[in-house]
Amino acid sequence: MNKRDKIEMARKILNNAANMNMSKEILLKISQKIDKYIVEYFRKGGGLKGD
Repeated sequence: MNKRDKIEMARKILNNAANMNMSKEILLKISQKIDKYIVEYFRKGGGLKGD
């Protein structure tokens, strides 16, 4: 699974967790994981190429 897929999957998980009214701590952990994936994606040159 590539970084872009991980970002998309984690984003969906975050959205579902928010819709289920999960605790703020859980939402924060998911959000931090997404942030980590995004940083890795851009560091590897995967962003802003007009995909």
